[in-house]
Order: sequence, then structure tokens, then C-alpha cells
Amino acid sequence: MNPLSIRFACSIALGAAIALCGCSTVPPQSADVLLRGDSLDDAEKLLISAKDFRDNKDAAAVYRMRAAEIACTDLVAHGTSIKTLTALPSDEQRAVRLLNEATAEIAPLLVTGNNSPAEQTYSFAGYSYRLAAAPVTSRGEHKPSDFDSVSPADKVPRKLCREWHTEAGIGSALAPGWRMPTDESHQRFTPLRGYSEPITAVLQLGPPAKTPTARVVRVAFLDPSEVSRTRIGQNDYPLAADFTAPIVARYHGIKESSIALGGLLGNPDVRDARLGMLEPYDPHRIPVLLVHGLNSHPLMWRDVVNDLRFDPELRGKYQFWVYYYPTGWPPSYSALRLREELAVLDKVYGRQHGMVLVGHSMGGIVSRMQVISPGRAIFNAQAGGKADELYKNLPPTHILKRSLLFSANPDIGREIYICVPHRGSKMADMSVVGFFTKFIRLPANIMNAAADTSGVITERRQLSSVNRLSPNNPLYSAIDHVPIQVPYHSIIGDRGKGDTPNSSDGIVQYWSSHLEGARSELIVPGPHGSYSLPPTIAELKRILKLHLASGARAESDNTSTLLADQ
Repeated sequence: MNPLSIRFACSIALGAAIALCGCSTVPPQSADVLLRGDSLDDAEKLLISAKDFRDNKDAAAVYRMRAAEIACTDLVAHGTSIKTLTALPSDEQRAVRLLNEATAEIAPLLVTGNNSPAEQTYSFAGYSYRLAAAPVTSRGEHKPSDFDSVSPADKVPRKLCREWHTEAGIGSALAPGWRMPTDESHQRFTPLRGYSEPITAVLQLGPPAKTPTARVVRVAFLDPSEVSRTRIGQNDYPLAADFTAPIVARYHGIKESSIALGGLLGNPDVRDARLGMLEPYDPHRIPVLLVHGLNSHPLMWRDVVNDLRFDPELRGKYQFWVYYYPTGWPPSYSALRLREELAVLDKVYGRQHGMVLVGHSMGGIVSRMQVISPGRAIFNAQAGGKADELYKNLPPTHILKRSLLFSANPDIGREIYICVPHRGSKMADMSVVGFFTKFIRLPANIMNAAADTSGVITERRQLSSVNRLSPNNPLYSAIDHVPIQVPYHSIIGDRGKGDTPNSSDGIVQYWSSHLEGARSELIVPGPHGSYSLPPTIAELKRILKLHLASGARAESDNTSTLLADQ
């Protein structure tokens, strides 16, 4: 190698070494000068420099906690209690930003899985901070051990949801990976991808030490559905929040069409029906159970949940559950499985009084069959002339009897029907639809039960949900004469034509969606998929607030909390 090449190679190696050193260390003298600074400019420099400590966790943590300390000191000295951050002078808004940026990097240090230490100490260049979790003493406060991971909400890609709901304030909004229950009875009701409840981390600095060492920094993990304000010193501030990021973080990337079509056709890998909670169970919140329709799945409710959670009057009052079922099943069997899921949930968590069911399309039929006591009306209508024979010969445990003979669930307090075919849909009688039903596979237990009906059901496709949506299905004429035992509301689409009562949402005609006796009926200018339209969500908010105003309680066997003045 010639001398020029050697000198060039050495210069490259030296430059790389210098660069690498710069990524992980700062000369002690310059670190001391930077840490001793007390202006917001110094805090900004500390946060920028902390990013260079890729291999020095202690140094990065000390820089960020010192930056948070400077920002907090500024707010305590100059801040005042405010309703919104925009009321603050620009310098104090800057202090809030710097504090929040530091919090976003500090809070995850306490969430390290099952072996999270109760306290951590970080020391560098003569500065030392003891990092610990804030005590949990009230509702809406959580321990680091409640999470497997946390990440800043602003790192979540802006996709999936129509609106992105945030609130400016103190703290770092997080997209948490909640720790799931470990016992089987509780795991049954947790979604596969985890909860989507939002969390905000807030730093709480202890009093300054006599020397620049060992200052205590605590992290509070707060649920913005329950907590809306926080304090720095004697000043009161709004709490930062991001209600949408946790939904997107948990559920983006799901192949919606594959899940929906697989459930309709009964693919071999399709899951059994199950009830899932979108957030950790809270006995102080009224359950809102969302039931999807044909060729769909629970993720369809994402915009509904996102918008309802963000409403200040509903926050902390309701918890959101979903019911998944393969939509090729007969509606009466899907309704049976929901009754069974609710019965198991009652054993695990206690009875849930005042529950609200929201059903879209066929999900409204499934929901309606939770709040009626039909006696033998449905059984007789479905079995026809052989009703007495079947009633006598079939055991009580037979699927036909369990599906068609039942009583209303007394724990359901209200129902909302969105584009529901209470009397069927004529589309189910179209020849092309009949051809499609040939491809729907049904579980063996349903097919075996059909074989016991003495010829009442002669073809497999007669059992499919699509076929059962025909207006000729005796189910609809039967339930039409059975009273619904709770207050109920209708939201009906008309494709924007405004020709009610001769309207249709494109799938279901008004004559099928309309119910006499509804407490309210709203016609929205939209198609069959109107469940997430802004007018629909506005009506859902109105009804849920009405439910609270009527004295609805969040109540289980072990707790009873009044959520509204009676």
C-alpha cells in the first residue's frame, strides 16, 4: 500500500473513532457546564445532547431528568393555573413542551416487564436522580407493572381512524402495551392484541437536594378518561392525552376483509364466538357492548369507540366491549353464544347492571334476542307443524331448544339498533345470494342439531345467516309480536334520498328497520354502513348521555356507583 493510501485510511479510521466517541460520551467538563445550566435554552440543549448517548443509559437519563427539573422549576416560578395551554405565555408553553419531551423518554425506563424494579438510580457527572413510580391511591392511577411496554403516542402512525383525538397539556401521552391477565377465566375476555385504553405519564419531582445529587423523580401513569388535570407546584394544568393512538397501535395491520370473509364462509381457522373487553375491566363504568353485522368483525367499531371515548361527558362513565361471532352462523345460534358469553362473564366479574347493547345490521337481531322472553313463540314458528313433537322429544340441552327458548337478560338496560333488518331483507332472496350460500360452512354441532329436526330443515344452506335474513324466515314474524323489555332506539340509513318511509339503506328497507315503540328514531343520509357516520355517532352520544341522566348505574355484585344524578 502506498503512503498516500495509508494516510487516507488512517484519517478515515481516526474520523470514525472520533464520531463514535461523540455518540456516547461528552467530556466531563462540558457535561458539568451543561448540567449546571438553569435556563430553558440549557434544557433544550440537554434534551438534544441526550440523544447522543446511545451507549450510556445513565448519562441520557440524567440529562433528561435535569432538563425536566429546569422546565418544572420555570413553571413553578412563573406559571399559573390555567384551563388550556394556549393561555400560557410562549416561554411557559416552551417549558411545558420540554417537560413533556423529557417525560416521553423517562417514563418507559420504569416499564421493563415482569421484573420492573421499584426504584432506579441514574448518576452521571456528579448528578444523581432516583427514579420511582408515583404511589397509586385513586382511580385512574396505574402502576408500571400494569404494562408490558409503553411508547410515546406521537410515534404511532396516523392511520386507521377517521379522527385523531388529542388534548394538549402536561405529560406524555402514551400508547401502552397493557399486561394481560394470566388466569384463564379472565384471559377469556381479553382481545388478542390487547387493550386500547389510553395512558398519560406525568413527572413528579421531589424537593431539591442540598447538593446536586439524589433528587427523587416519580412517574405517575394516569388514565385521561378518569383524570383531566394535574399539578406542578401549586399550579393546576390540563392533562395531555391521546385517545386515538392506543387504538391504532393495537389494531393497525389487521386484515379486516380476511377476518370478515373468513367468519362468513366458516373457514377452518375461524375463531369461536367470544366477548372481548377493549380496556381493563372497571366495575365503576357501564358496559357498552358493540355487536357487528354480517360479513364484518369488531374492528368496524374503531371510529365509534374513538369518538365516544373522547367525549368529556362520557369519559370514565362507560367501558367498551365487543362481541365477535362468525357471521355465517344462524342469528339465533349467534344470540345463544352471546347469552353464554355473558353468563360466563357474570361468574367471573359479577352481574353487570345497566349494560347498553349497540347492534348493527344482523348484530341488531342478535342483540334484540337478549332482551325478549319469547316463550315458545320463536320455537313454534321455526318448527312449524312439528313444534310439539320436537319440544317433547328434544332434550333441554339440544341446540335448537337452547337457541329458541330463552328469557331476557335483566342486566341489559338499553339497546340501540343501527340499520337492523328486524323483518329481514329482500336481498337474501336474490338468486345470486342463494348461489353464494352454497360456499358457507357451518360447525358440526349445528349440522348435527339440524339432523334431529325430523325434516324441518332439509338443506344445509337453510341454516346460514344469509338465508335466515330472508323476510320469509318465521323468526321475524315471531319476534315482531314479542315485546322488547328495555328502552330502545333506532338509527336508520336512507342513502341520502330522503324518501322515508319508502327509503332503504341499500340493503335494508325502512319497513324492516322501523320499530314502533322506539324511544327515538333517527334517519341518517347514508348507506347500510352508516354506523360510523358523524350523525350516527352524535346520536349515540346523545343516547348514552340520556342513559346516564336516567339514573343508570355501573353496578356489579360487588360494587354500586351512581354515575348520574337521579
